[in-house]
Amino acid sequence: MNVLIFDSPVSVAHVTRSLLLARGHRAAVVSDAEEGARMLTTSLFDALVIGPNGAPEEFANFVQDEFPQMPIVLAGVPVAVPAGGQIAAVLAAPISARKLIGAFIRIERERASRVRSLPVQIAGDGLAISCRLADLTPESMLICGESDEFNRYFEASPSRVDAVVAGLPLSGQVVDTDIEAGPLRLLRVAVKLQGDAARDILAGLLKA
Repeated sequence: MNVLIFDSPVSVAHVTRSLLLARGHRAAVVSDAEEGARMLTTSLFDALVIGPNGAPEEFANFVQDEFPQMPIVLAGVPVAVPAGGQIAAVLAAPISARKLIGAFIRIERERASRVRSLPVQIAGDGLAISCRLADLTPESMLICGESDEFNRYFEASPSRVDAVVAGLPLSGQVVDTDIEAGPLRLLRVAVKLQGDAARDILAGLLKA
């Protein structure tokens, strides 16, 4: 995931960023509220960390109004309080690596669950083949299906896929297929996406 760390004045940003990078996330640090809001409007970020000094009211209201589903982690606060609503975790000082990573594992799982719940169909040339979304990133998607229609379509080894995910068109190149043995014969198809539509879909998860 891409994580924005708002920390003003800077106190926990460096250790938090290091821990997130070690987990495989990408993280950027900002200490100016206007710059933070501008960065969030790029729709490149999936979660927000706020340092122990909190955030200006205007910035906090902006996040709440524009990205009401964006998970927020309060890091390095004097006293831990129960998380709730948009606040995914509250981490008391000093920051525990185990608790920070644990919080982001939970955020990752919740994000993956929401992604998998998105409706998806193979589309184009009169097609409307329902399937399931196993994963989605700005660069790729993994779709899977069990229906005969889905399997017949990919047994023809198409080089590209046109799909509709959450009402938005996605297109890309088929890079891998994998058949899982069993009575349902589950087929997974990995697709390298073209364009920025997937980022718009992922950003939509944070707004609704």
